[in-house]
Amino acid sequence: MAFSIETIQQVQGFFWIFIRVAALFFLLPFFGARNIPALWKAGLSLVTALVLFPVVPPPPAFPRTVLEVIMGMASEVLLGFVLAIGVKMLFAAVELAGQFMGFQMGFNMASAMDPETGGQSTVISQFLYLFTILIFFSVNGHHMFIRALAASFYKVPPDSFRLNAPVVGALVRVSGDMFVIAIKMAAPIMVALFLSNLCLGIVARTVPQVNVLMIGFPLNIFLGMILFSLVILNLSPFLVDLVKKMGVVMMGVIQLM
Repeated sequence: MAFSIETIQQVQGFFWIFIRVAALFFLLPFFGARNIPALWKAGLSLVTALVLFPVVPPPPAFPRTVLEVIMGMASEVLLGFVLAIGVKMLFAAVELAGQFMGFQMGFNMASAMDPETGGQSTVISQFLYLFTILIFFSVNGHHMFIRALAASFYKVPPDSFRLNAPVVGALVRVSGDMFVIAIKMAAPIMVALFLSNLCLGIVARTVPQVNVLMIGFPLNIFLGMILFSLVILNLSPFLVDLVKKMGVVMMGVIQLM
Protein backbone atom coordinates (compact mmCIF):
# COMPACT_ATOMS: atom_id res chain seq x y z
CA MET A 1 0.00 0.00 0.00
CA ALA A 2 1.46 3.33 -1.04
CA PHE A 3 2.13 5.84 1.68
CA SER A 4 3.04 9.32 0.49
CA ILE A 5 2.08 12.88 1.30
CA GLU A 6 3.36 14.82 -1.68
CA THR A 7 0.56 16.70 -3.40
CA ILE A 8 -1.56 19.50 -1.95
CA GLN A 9 -4.62 17.21 -2.08
CA GLN A 10 -2.83 14.62 0.05
CA VAL A 11 -1.76 17.27 2.53
CA GLN A 12 -5.34 18.53 2.80
CA GLY A 13 -6.64 14.99 3.20
CA PHE A 14 -4.15 14.29 5.98
CA PHE A 15 -5.10 17.57 7.68
CA TRP A 16 -8.77 16.56 7.94
CA ILE A 17 -7.86 13.10 9.20
CA PHE A 18 -5.64 14.66 11.86
CA ILE A 19 -8.38 17.07 12.96
CA ARG A 20 -10.88 14.25 13.53
CA VAL A 21 -8.35 12.03 15.31
CA ALA A 22 -7.14 14.88 17.54
CA ALA A 23 -10.70 15.89 18.45
CA LEU A 24 -11.42 12.33 19.58
CA PHE A 25 -8.17 11.78 21.48
CA PHE A 26 -8.43 15.08 23.34
CA LEU A 27 -11.94 14.13 24.56
CA LEU A 28 -11.58 10.42 25.31
CA PRO A 29 -11.18 9.15 28.89
CA PHE A 30 -7.57 8.52 29.94
CA PHE A 31 -6.14 9.87 26.65
CA GLY A 32 -7.77 13.25 27.24
CA ALA A 33 -6.91 13.48 30.93
CA ARG A 34 -5.72 16.83 32.23
CA ASN A 35 -2.55 15.34 33.70
CA ILE A 36 -1.39 14.12 30.26
CA PRO A 37 0.57 16.87 28.47
CA ALA A 38 -1.09 18.34 25.38
CA LEU A 39 2.08 17.69 23.38
CA TRP A 40 1.76 13.96 24.04
CA LYS A 41 -1.88 14.00 22.96
CA ALA A 42 -0.98 15.85 19.78
CA GLY A 43 1.88 13.41 19.08
CA LEU A 44 -0.40 10.40 19.59
CA SER A 45 -3.01 11.99 17.32
CA LEU A 46 -0.35 12.61 14.66
CA VAL A 47 0.89 9.01 14.77
CA THR A 48 -2.66 7.63 14.60
CA ALA A 49 -3.48 9.93 11.68
CA LEU A 50 -0.38 8.69 9.84
CA VAL A 51 -1.52 5.10 10.41
CA LEU A 52 -5.04 5.82 9.14
CA PHE A 53 -4.02 7.96 6.16
CA PRO A 54 -3.25 5.09 3.74
CA VAL A 55 -6.36 3.03 4.65
CA VAL A 56 -9.18 5.60 4.68
CA PRO A 57 -10.77 7.07 1.53
CA PRO A 58 -9.68 10.57 0.50
CA PRO A 59 -12.21 13.37 1.06
CA PRO A 60 -14.48 13.87 -1.97
CA ALA A 61 -14.10 17.66 -1.77
CA PHE A 62 -12.21 20.29 0.19
CA PRO A 63 -13.43 23.61 1.62
CA ARG A 64 -12.54 26.57 -0.55
CA THR A 65 -13.11 29.56 1.75
CA VAL A 66 -11.99 30.41 5.27
CA LEU A 67 -15.58 30.16 6.53
CA GLU A 68 -15.94 26.68 5.03
CA VAL A 69 -12.68 25.60 6.69
CA ILE A 70 -13.88 26.87 10.08
CA MET A 71 -17.25 25.16 9.64
CA GLY A 72 -15.50 21.95 8.58
CA MET A 73 -13.23 21.98 11.64
CA ALA A 74 -16.25 22.59 13.87
CA SER A 75 -17.98 19.62 12.22
CA GLU A 76 -14.98 17.37 12.87
CA VAL A 77 -14.74 18.48 16.51
CA LEU A 78 -18.48 17.82 16.95
CA LEU A 79 -18.06 14.36 15.46
CA GLY A 80 -15.21 13.62 17.85
CA PHE A 81 -17.33 14.86 20.74
CA VAL A 82 -20.25 12.60 19.74
CA LEU A 83 -17.99 9.54 19.50
CA ALA A 84 -16.23 10.33 22.78
CA ILE A 85 -19.31 11.23 24.82
CA GLY A 86 -20.76 7.72 24.57
CA VAL A 87 -17.52 6.21 25.83
CA LYS A 88 -17.15 8.84 28.56
CA MET A 89 -20.65 8.04 29.82
CA LEU A 90 -19.80 4.35 30.17
CA PHE A 91 -16.63 5.20 32.10
CA ALA A 92 -18.67 7.67 34.13
CA ALA A 93 -20.97 4.79 35.09
CA VAL A 94 -18.02 3.07 36.78
CA GLU A 95 -17.08 6.26 38.62
CA LEU A 96 -20.71 6.83 39.63
CA ALA A 97 -20.86 3.29 41.04
CA GLY A 98 -17.76 4.09 43.09
CA GLN A 99 -19.41 7.28 44.34
CA PHE A 100 -22.48 5.29 45.44
CA MET A 101 -20.29 2.77 47.26
CA GLY A 102 -18.12 5.43 48.86
CA PHE A 103 -21.14 7.39 50.03
CA GLN A 104 -22.62 4.37 51.78
CA MET A 105 -19.26 3.50 53.34
CA GLY A 106 -18.67 7.06 54.55
CA PHE A 107 -15.70 7.76 52.25
CA ASN A 108 -17.32 10.90 50.82
CA MET A 109 -16.10 12.71 53.92
CA ALA A 110 -12.52 11.99 52.79
CA SER A 111 -12.67 12.78 49.07
CA ALA A 112 -9.46 13.23 47.11
CA MET A 113 -8.74 15.27 44.00
CA ASP A 114 -9.18 13.39 40.75
CA PRO A 115 -6.09 14.27 38.62
CA GLU A 116 -7.99 13.61 35.38
CA THR A 117 -10.96 15.92 35.91
CA GLY A 118 -9.61 18.21 38.63
CA GLY A 119 -12.70 17.54 40.77
CA GLN A 120 -13.31 15.68 44.01
CA SER A 121 -13.70 11.91 43.94
CA THR A 122 -13.76 9.09 46.46
CA VAL A 123 -10.97 6.54 46.74
CA ILE A 124 -13.36 3.76 45.71
CA SER A 125 -14.38 5.68 42.58
CA GLN A 126 -10.78 6.29 41.51
CA PHE A 127 -9.85 2.66 42.18
CA LEU A 128 -12.73 1.36 40.02
CA TYR A 129 -11.88 3.82 37.25
CA LEU A 130 -8.21 2.75 37.15
CA PHE A 131 -9.25 -0.90 37.35
CA THR A 132 -11.53 -0.38 34.34
CA ILE A 133 -8.73 1.37 32.42
CA LEU A 134 -6.44 -1.65 32.99
CA ILE A 135 -9.15 -4.01 31.77
CA PHE A 136 -9.73 -1.70 28.81
CA PHE A 137 -6.14 -2.06 27.64
CA SER A 138 -5.91 -5.77 28.54
CA VAL A 139 -8.78 -6.62 26.13
CA ASN A 140 -7.36 -4.29 23.41
CA GLY A 141 -10.09 -1.74 23.83
CA HIS A 142 -7.92 0.89 22.17
CA HIS A 143 -8.12 -1.16 18.96
CA MET A 144 -11.88 -0.57 18.99
CA PHE A 145 -11.29 3.18 18.81
CA ILE A 146 -8.96 2.84 15.84
CA ARG A 147 -11.43 0.59 14.00
CA ALA A 148 -14.27 2.99 14.79
CA LEU A 149 -12.18 5.93 13.55
CA ALA A 150 -11.41 4.15 10.29
CA ALA A 151 -15.08 3.22 9.84
CA SER A 152 -16.17 6.80 10.49
CA PHE A 153 -14.26 8.04 7.42
CA TYR A 154 -16.15 5.58 5.20
CA LYS A 155 -19.53 6.48 6.68
CA VAL A 156 -18.99 10.21 7.25
CA PRO A 157 -16.44 11.94 4.97
CA PRO A 158 -14.65 15.01 6.38
CA ASP A 159 -16.71 18.20 6.61
CA SER A 160 -20.01 16.33 6.19
CA PHE A 161 -21.17 15.49 9.71
CA ARG A 162 -24.45 16.98 10.84
CA LEU A 163 -26.07 16.19 14.18
CA ASN A 164 -29.40 14.40 13.66
CA ALA A 165 -32.22 13.02 15.80
CA PRO A 166 -31.14 9.32 15.73
CA VAL A 167 -27.67 10.20 17.01
CA VAL A 168 -29.11 12.36 19.80
CA GLY A 169 -31.51 9.55 20.72
CA ALA A 170 -28.63 7.06 20.91
CA LEU A 171 -26.67 9.36 23.22
CA VAL A 172 -29.74 9.79 25.44
CA ARG A 173 -30.09 6.01 25.71
CA VAL A 174 -26.41 5.68 26.62
CA SER A 175 -26.82 8.33 29.33
CA GLY A 176 -29.74 6.34 30.75
CA ASP A 177 -27.65 3.15 30.68
CA MET A 178 -25.00 4.96 32.72
CA PHE A 179 -27.25 5.05 35.80
CA VAL A 180 -28.44 1.46 35.28
CA ILE A 181 -24.85 0.17 35.08
CA ALA A 182 -23.83 2.17 38.16
CA ILE A 183 -26.74 0.79 40.20
CA LYS A 184 -25.97 -2.78 39.11
CA MET A 185 -22.35 -2.45 40.20
CA ALA A 186 -23.07 -0.74 43.52
CA ALA A 187 -26.28 -2.60 44.47
CA PRO A 188 -24.73 -5.38 46.64
CA ILE A 189 -22.81 -2.93 48.83
CA MET A 190 -25.63 -0.38 48.93
CA VAL A 191 -28.20 -2.97 50.04
CA ALA A 192 -25.88 -4.57 52.61
CA LEU A 193 -24.92 -1.23 54.17
CA PHE A 194 -28.54 -0.09 54.15
CA LEU A 195 -29.45 -3.17 56.18
CA SER A 196 -26.47 -2.48 58.46
CA ASN A 197 -27.66 1.10 59.08
CA LEU A 198 -31.20 -0.19 59.64
CA CYS A 199 -29.93 -2.57 62.32
CA LEU A 200 -27.94 0.22 63.95
CA GLY A 201 -31.07 2.37 63.97
CA ILE A 202 -32.99 -0.38 65.73
CA VAL A 203 -30.18 -0.72 68.27
CA ALA A 204 -30.22 3.04 68.86
CA ARG A 205 -33.95 2.96 69.58
CA THR A 206 -33.85 -0.08 71.84
CA VAL A 207 -30.55 0.64 73.65
CA PRO A 208 -30.14 4.44 73.87
CA GLN A 209 -26.94 4.09 75.90
CA VAL A 210 -25.06 2.76 72.89
CA ASN A 211 -23.20 5.43 70.91
CA VAL A 212 -24.32 4.37 67.46
CA LEU A 213 -22.41 7.19 65.73
CA MET A 214 -19.07 5.96 67.04
CA ILE A 215 -19.90 2.37 66.16
CA GLY A 216 -21.53 3.03 62.77
CA PHE A 217 -18.61 4.66 60.95
CA PRO A 218 -15.98 1.94 61.53
CA LEU A 219 -18.58 -0.79 61.12
CA ASN A 220 -19.73 0.52 57.73
CA ILE A 221 -16.15 0.92 56.52
CA PHE A 222 -15.17 -2.57 57.72
CA LEU A 223 -18.26 -4.22 56.27
CA GLY A 224 -18.03 -2.18 53.06
CA MET A 225 -14.39 -3.11 52.43
CA ILE A 226 -15.13 -6.81 52.95
CA LEU A 227 -18.05 -6.65 50.54
CA PHE A 228 -16.02 -4.59 48.05
CA SER A 229 -13.24 -7.21 48.06
CA LEU A 230 -15.84 -9.89 47.33
CA VAL A 231 -17.54 -7.84 44.61
CA ILE A 232 -14.31 -6.89 42.82
CA LEU A 233 -13.44 -10.59 42.37
CA ASN A 234 -16.56 -11.10 40.24
CA LEU A 235 -16.56 -7.67 38.60
CA SER A 236 -13.96 -8.38 35.91
CA PRO A 237 -16.31 -10.25 33.50
CA PHE A 238 -18.88 -7.46 33.85
CA LEU A 239 -16.27 -4.80 33.07
CA VAL A 240 -14.96 -6.79 30.09
CA ASP A 241 -18.49 -6.83 28.67
CA LEU A 242 -18.74 -3.11 29.41
CA VAL A 243 -15.56 -2.37 27.45
CA LYS A 244 -16.84 -4.43 24.52
CA LYS A 245 -20.09 -2.49 24.71
CA MET A 246 -18.11 0.73 24.22
CA GLY A 247 -17.01 -0.50 20.81
CA VAL A 248 -20.58 -1.49 19.95
CA VAL A 249 -21.82 1.95 21.02
CA MET A 250 -19.26 3.76 18.87
CA MET A 251 -20.02 1.64 15.80
CA GLY A 252 -23.76 2.03 16.39
CA VAL A 253 -23.47 5.81 16.59
CA ILE A 254 -21.41 5.85 13.38
CA GLN A 255 -24.08 3.83 11.57
CA LEU A 256 -26.72 6.39 12.62
CA MET A 257 -24.78 9.34 11.22
